[in-house]
Amino acid sequence: MTLIYSDTVQPLETHATPTLTSFDQSSSKICLRQKSLTDALSWAHYQNENDHLYYLNEDQHTLSLYLTGGYDTHRTDAPSAYGAPGKFCLLPKDAKSEWQLGQTQQFMHLYFNDGYLKQLALKVFDIDPRMLELPELNYASDTATEALVRHCLANSDWQDNHNHLAMEQLTNTILVSMLQNMGVTKLKSTVKGGLSPQIATLVCDYMQANYHRQIYLSELAGLAQLSEYHFCRMFKASLAQTPQAYLLNVRIEQVKLRIRANDANLTDIALQCGFASQSHMGRYFKKLVGVSPRQYRGLITS
Repeated sequence: MTLIYSDTVQPLETHATPTLTSFDQSSSKICLRQKSLTDALSWAHYQNENDHLYYLNEDQHTLSLYLTGGYDTHRTDAPSAYGAPGKFCLLPKDAKSEWQLGQTQQFMHLYFNDGYLKQLALKVFDIDPRMLELPELNYASDTATEALVRHCLANSDWQDNHNHLAMEQLTNTILVSMLQNMGVTKLKSTVKGGLSPQIATLVCDYMQANYHRQIYLSELAGLAQLSEYHFCRMFKASLAQTPQAYLLNVRIEQVKLRIRANDANLTDIALQCGFASQSHMGRYFKKLVGVSPRQYRGLITS
């Protein structure tokens, strides 16, 4: 047998790195249904399989629940267990994560705004919004929150507009359950800025009493004895929303009360609650409630 020597170096065998695509651009992902409740809350039901992708949401936090499958799915950018039905992942806004997906799995995503969650935490638990910071959770378990998502929301008809208000209320209950039961209320040890509790109460009470008229920023800043610029910064730090957004929410709640009482037409209600016109009221009502004032009246009377 003749040995043949060669000066040519043969290249080593290489293995191509799997292509990493974004969740939004995944070709194997199927959106089975989706529902926008308000500008701060929305749901989506997905199916996906055998994919290598990264997830990044620059607008909202994401709470994800595996409905079926997920046994072969895990994170590739951090130490990770494997998924399974009933497992939750919490993906905070702007947090990038990389995933290897296995066989077919279905999961639901709840998208929610940071400000909305902090306002909910303030209202329900009296948690200072400055102290709440969401952690990443990978494959957490909580039977109470899972039951709310799986048995109450996943089984409802998302296309039936009569379910809209019930879905919104249930979503708030799910977020409260998440804060209570899933270890996400680890608070910051120190906070900076913000209004004192006395000044915050004074300003909010003032807006509650005068929502029906135009309120100038200078009035509110004067109550706090701050410049308008510093007042806006301190107010948002304390209440997780701007003074304008707070006043808008007060007015929308008053609109809802009057619609429930059914004591006036929508034009009169708009003027009574500080809006310039019915269309002005309708635009913001739809943004915050998810339905028009007329649709809202139909839902609560049907």
